[in-house]
Amino acid sequence: MDYDLLLEGCCDMGCRLLRCGAEIHRVEDTVRRLCGAYQVQGEVFAVPNCLIVSATDDQGRVHTRMRRAQVLGVDIEALEGYNALSRRLCADPPEDPGQILALARQVEAGLRRYPLVLILLGYFIGSFCFALFFSGGGPEALAAGLSGLLAGLCLVTLGRAQVNFFIATLAAAFVLAFSAYGLQALGLPVNLQVVIPGAIIVLVPGLVFTNFMSDLLTGDILAGLSTFARAVLTAGAIALGTGAALVICLRLWDLSAGSQALANYPVPLLCLFAFLGCLGFCLPYNVQGVGGLLCGLGGALGWAVYLAVQALTGQPVYLPTLFAAVAVTIYAEAMARLRKCPATAYLVISYFPLVPGLTIYQAMSYGIQGNTQLFLETFIRTFGIAGCIALGALAVSTAMRLLPRERKED
Repeated sequence: MDYDLLLEGCCDMGCRLLRCGAEIHRVEDTVRRLCGAYQVQGEVFAVPNCLIVSATDDQGRVHTRMRRAQVLGVDIEALEGYNALSRRLCADPPEDPGQILALARQVEAGLRRYPLVLILLGYFIGSFCFALFFSGGGPEALAAGLSGLLAGLCLVTLGRAQVNFFIATLAAAFVLAFSAYGLQALGLPVNLQVVIPGAIIVLVPGLVFTNFMSDLLTGDILAGLSTFARAVLTAGAIALGTGAALVICLRLWDLSAGSQALANYPVPLLCLFAFLGCLGFCLPYNVQGVGGLLCGLGGALGWAVYLAVQALTGQPVYLPTLFAAVAVTIYAEAMARLRKCPATAYLVISYFPLVPGLTIYQAMSYGIQGNTQLFLETFIRTFGIAGCIALGALAVSTAMRLLPRERKED
């Protein structure tokens, strides 16, 4: 057994998973299973940008590999491809561990990716539909769609240039807010309190906040704190970018005009907006094929459960969020087992209507205005929502892991 080749292949597979947005527990479990396929008990430690794998050979020598991984964002197609490869390797490991690297490169070469035009279309559709979801009208949806498209273009361009994520987010937030204020100044009668949250969902670290809470609840303290630091930096970049745009636009134009009316859509329409918004974001997250429709259905399901629990209990936020997260996670786990792929795709996209993107924006807005009390209240509310989502997901995933054990014991 060539332990060095085995650890090199395992590290490569783990880093590929980290780069495409896999959860920490998935990365560690995958690497551990790959080692186990060769009758080697590996020790694995992962954080969002680093992976360490070690194993002890028959002579008692310890072999260790450490690799840094640059997180490129969430790429569901790549995640599903590498997950499928790891399943094949664990079921039928090649005699030469060195083949793991070659097989991983083959998967990478065969990955499908959307062209830039479709990615930008996804940003437009997602922002357009979520502006409607936040009770905006046609003008608000159009303004949010255009602002989200420009912010997405900024993110993609700076990402390909490998610009630091903080600077990229700050620039995208500035472009987003400046375009939204500019459209109002040009005479488009819009409610900016709907336009900017609808568009800014492209940037807000709501999913990062939720992953941070999930990591902490599962005991991955270092990974959770690292993710939390990234979320805070992202929120800070959004606040700086939108704040700078606001200061400049106030000097250039009169922003007091604009519609303040909100629409009152029926429940079926809100669920449809959630479905279409999630469907739009499937393009930037590279969800291919029928998986996109299934992700959109998950988003609509989650919001339908949210509204139903809210109507039955009278609770405004936390309990509906918890039950909606449970429903979405059950749906994601069921789809993952039916399609034999990670539940991550369904969770990442289907959580969009639930993640506290709007409250993060509100907290940043209060902070810019100097309203400390409302800032703290909204920030704590954001943590509460993220915690409910993480708790619901953790409860379902834990129950799912226990089911096979109970069947074996029976």
